[in-house]
Amino acid sequence: MPLLYSYIRWSSDRQAKGTTLERQLASAKAFALSKGLELVEITDPGVSAFRGKNQQHGKLGDFIDAVKNGVIPSDTWLYVENLDRLTRQDITTAQKLFIELLDLGLTLVTGMDKRIYTLDSVNKNPTELMISILLFSRAYEESKTKQTRTVGNVEALVDRHKQGLPVNIKSCGKHPFWIDDTGSQYESVRQHPKYWTIAREAIEMFLEGHGIYKVKRHLDEKYPNGLNEKEWDYQVIKRMRESRALIGERTITIGAQTHKLHDYYPALCKNETEFLKLQELKTQNGHKSKKDPSKENIKLLSGLSILRCSKCGGTMSSFMNREKPRYICLNGRHLQKGCVGWSVAAPLVEHCVMVALLMGYMDANRKEGHDTTELSATIVAKEEAITELNISISNIAHAIESGANILELVSRLKVLSANRETLLKEVDRLKERKALVERKGSFEINMMEFINLIQWGVFADLANESRNKIRSTIDNIIEHVVIDKTDGCITIKIKCRGSDQWLVFGGHTRKPKWRFDIELYDEDDWGFVNGDLPTHSSVDTDDTRFSPFLESELFAETMEHFHSLKSTYHQYFDKVNQILMAVGYPAIDGSAFWPNR
Repeated sequence: MPLLYSYIRWSSDRQAKGTTLERQLASAKAFALSKGLELVEITDPGVSAFRGKNQQHGKLGDFIDAVKNGVIPSDTWLYVENLDRLTRQDITTAQKLFIELLDLGLTLVTGMDKRIYTLDSVNKNPTELMISILLFSRAYEESKTKQTRTVGNVEALVDRHKQGLPVNIKSCGKHPFWIDDTGSQYESVRQHPKYWTIAREAIEMFLEGHGIYKVKRHLDEKYPNGLNEKEWDYQVIKRMRESRALIGERTITIGAQTHKLHDYYPALCKNETEFLKLQELKTQNGHKSKKDPSKENIKLLSGLSILRCSKCGGTMSSFMNREKPRYICLNGRHLQKGCVGWSVAAPLVEHCVMVALLMGYMDANRKEGHDTTELSATIVAKEEAITELNISISNIAHAIESGANILELVSRLKVLSANRETLLKEVDRLKERKALVERKGSFEINMMEFINLIQWGVFADLANESRNKIRSTIDNIIEHVVIDKTDGCITIKIKCRGSDQWLVFGGHTRKPKWRFDIELYDEDDWGFVNGDLPTHSSVDTDDTRFSPFLESELFAETMEHFHSLKSTYHQYFDKVNQILMAVGYPAIDGSAFWPNR
């Protein structure tokens, strides 16, 4: 059965509380039934189409990408209440989106007038194209008018506040969570009946010297799912402590003019002295952080975006605990994504990484030899892409100077600049890899210089500047480092770029035993495939689906190849350890994989 995707969007809280969703969905259901189509809902709540946010960050953009990538069939129908549900941008931008949807093979339906658009119908009847232009034009003008009206309304309310009259300005950013703004625009905002006392409780904890993590943990335990049916967000609590809304002040920017509205909110802090004490406590904590000697240390893995927590997939970052470096899951540290604040000793992780790095470095140099043709071609291609981005960025900068569509252009400029930064980093990485291949023209000389770089004296000295060179090499050679802690046992999995295996370091049976092994890497889901392939003992013998494979020659050959590969890696691992021990490295401490036993 063909699919009908119903795209439903609204931009304001008032629309969300009204009949917008029910109205748009009921119309789509009726149309799907009349055409024998299977209905699929897409909702974009609270997303504006005036600046194209529903395409850049919303569900409409996701839908278009899915069609382009073949996830959603190109013969799908797309149902919208009116064309302004798709976009309220200027006419030319809106028309490009309209044509793009039809070019993808989609059939576009507008429920308000029951018009059906296809690429073929538009080509045969240009009047349809003219109608769409008129509809987009009207939507854009309505949004412009609404924007002008909103700005005028906000300015009037600001003047009203300055006259000492009550106001409730809802159309210029959200109010803090502890504020109730359900009244009219001519009423003062009030204390939220549920969140006011909770927010005050958090402030009192801050004044007692507790940090953000302690406050968040307390709120999650005492008021679970208390904020919009979700866990308490670390950033929300952090911004709360710093907000001048605590003393009743609100800042509103209209165009180039900024207004500070004093006594706009009921003050959550008892007085300004209390607010200043909050900021003083925050500053004292920050001052301690700046004096922390760990700031002078050079972390081998922090900031490279390769070190991940196996429990939540979050980034792990370094910190000092009793003058000893550790890596901690940031999600866990913020008590988010269902993770907890667990950490692991940095020397253990980095020692395992050094073993993998040497294995990956030797492998990369041996495979690439001295042929840098492919590397050079890739570098040239990426540099050409950077040049094109530079031209686009320059053009947008000139357009911004002329004042055309400034907000939209600035948004586009940020995207292009981010893409350029990514490409620049990739080119730097490729050039360093190329230099590794070309330098001195000898594998043996390259290896001697690299081993000298990673010697124990450099590795163990956290402030040694040569650690920056090691970081750079890690970024070139290592693709993923994933750490797991289960039942008090640490497992570290490392993947080198271009490899199909994980190098696995972890505790085995009981403390202080540990082992090195390999597992196959599954690129599709970035997951882990157990290195031990299915055997008769691990498969239900009553399940006849596996019998032909288990008894085949292919299975026997696969097992033989895999065990041969494992044996080769174990020999490789032994050789690398001998090299590291020759430059001062001790044996990996097996007890470190069992920190809680």
